[in-house]
Amino acid sequence: MIEAPTNLRGIENEGESMFWKIVCEKNGEGDRPGGEHPDGRFVLHRHNDEDGPHLDLRLEHDAYLSGWRIDGVSLEGGPWATEKAPHPVHWLDFDGDAVRQDAGTYAWLERGRNGGVLALHGGNGTRLLRVTRTEGLPVGVARAVCEALADIKISGEDAGQLIRDGATARRLAVERLCGLGRELDGTAFDESVWRKTLRALTLPEIHGQLRTFEVRFDQKYPPAPTSRPETLWNDGGDGRQEAALAILRD
Repeated sequence: MIEAPTNLRGIENEGESMFWKIVCEKNGEGDRPGGEHPDGRFVLHRHNDEDGPHLDLRLEHDAYLSGWRIDGVSLEGGPWATEKAPHPVHWLDFDGDAVRQDAGTYAWLERGRNGGVLALHGGNGTRLLRVTRTEGLPVGVARAVCEALADIKISGEDAGQLIRDGATARRLAVERLCGLGRELDGTAFDESVWRKTLRALTLPEIHGQLRTFEVRFDQKYPPAPTSRPETLWNDGGDGRQEAALAILRD
């Protein structure tokens, strides 16, 4: 059952950002589902502002336009989008500094609180877009991320990779600690307890705990510490230097 069209705005959770996923399920000529009973006109603009190139999809709704700012210059590939503030209807016929990509009529084929299926009937044929609301970060979390980026002087564009790198560094440190713990303490090492404890620690705190295990390992298996590479060139008189040179000569 198709719900009556409602304004996109006003359904965002208080104190939480919101994003939309746009998936193009059909692109081209063919049947025109919903074309006989359009919900209004639409316009698709390509625009470039201080945040970069993007698409603006505007839908006529009563006496104004609602819609999305789509991150990218194509509806293909499942781009993300954010909801736009209401705009005056003159944008249906006015382009300003934007480039008109398409225009025509639209109809909601499915509609619910968290999105639906939208048919666009324009000069480029009929496109079916599935739009899905995705809850974003609470404002407090987003602010903490922005403050952390500012503290370490990293741009927002690098935040995703930085988070992945941090998660990888934590995982590797935890795996190393658990591996050393199993070797040193055998069955007495309660790995599940240690993993639970480490989840609550910062990465420097995890490395502090890891260092204690490395020191114990160094003491159990001397002389070359596991916490640093063993030096090949040494004055110990154990013949390693001569053996290495023999391998090179051969």
